[in-house]
Amino acid sequence: MKLNVMFIIAAVYGIFLGLFELIAPAAASAGTLTDSMPGMLFMIVRFWGVAYIGLGLIAWFVRNAEASKARDGVTLGLTVFFTLHALTSLYGQFTDASMSTHWIMATIQALIAVGFFSAGKASMSANVK
Repeated sequence: MKLNVMFIIAAVYGIFLGLFELIAPAAASAGTLTDSMPGMLFMIVRFWGVAYIGLGLIAWFVRNAEASKARDGVTLGLTVFFTLHALTSLYGQFTDASMSTHWIMATIQALIAVGFFSAGKASMSANVK
């Protein structure tokens, strides 16, 4: 898979998920947040939404960049982000019985991480100074 395709996938995923978490935090949490819970829990989901939008925009703006150390850094950063996020979702599957979507999210995040790893490895800028 081409690296620019991975950036587009990450951008669409991040921006849509981020907007969903920002606009509808209760729905984004798969119903685990209720009106009786402290407002800070809703704000945490919104903050995650803002972070996802930011990462999605970074991926979108770098999608057509020429080979460089900066693009390599973004690629590595997104690979690590999606890997850790997949592992966290997997951990949540075994420790949080309140949500059944952990498997789905872990699979999506792991696939994106593997895509970034393989596309990034194939297009690393070895001779960029």
